[in-house]
Amino acid sequence: MRRLGLVTIGQSPRDDVVPELRRFLPPDVQIYEAGALDDLSPKEIAAHLPLSPERTLVTRLRDGTEVVVDAEFVHGRLQAVIERLGRGVDLIGLLCSGKFPDFESPVPLLVPHRLLRGVLSALLLPGPLGVLVPSPEQVGPAEEELRDWGIDAVVCATSPYRGDLRSALGEQVSFLRERGVAAVLLNCFGYGEASREFLQESLGVPVIAVRSLFARTLAELL
Repeated sequence: MRRLGLVTIGQSPRDDVVPELRRFLPPDVQIYEAGALDDLSPKEIAAHLPLSPERTLVTRLRDGTEVVVDAEFVHGRLQAVIERLGRGVDLIGLLCSGKFPDFESPVPLLVPHRLLRGVLSALLLPGPLGVLVPSPEQVGPAEEELRDWGIDAVVCATSPYRGDLRSALGEQVSFLRERGVAAVLLNCFGYGEASREFLQESLGVPVIAVRSLFARTLAELL
């Protein structure tokens, strides 16, 4: 039996993400979850707000509450979780597409940010790429990074963790359509298959969800 570790930047378990990931994986895979914020209270987490837009991460707590945290603070805690979890699994996947400094891992580690860069750099589109991120603070840094990758992108923000997500996504459809996007990237693990299908039907263009792209790559590695 293969053992897979899944690490969230928030709190585990991620019951909004992992059941959908499991559908893509071999049936005999045993999953172990851990989170960077698992042992912290809401008050302790609130003491580590992002120090700049470039360091903004959006995630959720065990009870479903959305939180915003500083990437540098989370990185150190993720490193400790990866080292601990790596002693008992064959492969680790990070449930966040944000950019981090390199990690050290005792087993293979799949980092979605690197996966996305490879896929998007290989994709030649006849128009701009539409990108959804969870927070308005992330729009500017995302646009700058994608320009650095040589990708023409239109970025907008909709949180997958608050309110009626379908309605919120619907508000972005006209914005993306008017800008002639040729494809859309859902750049947060909070956006699932229902979000991907809704936007694909509404816009009539390919929609890439980092969640399912990540899951399919895990399946290849397993």
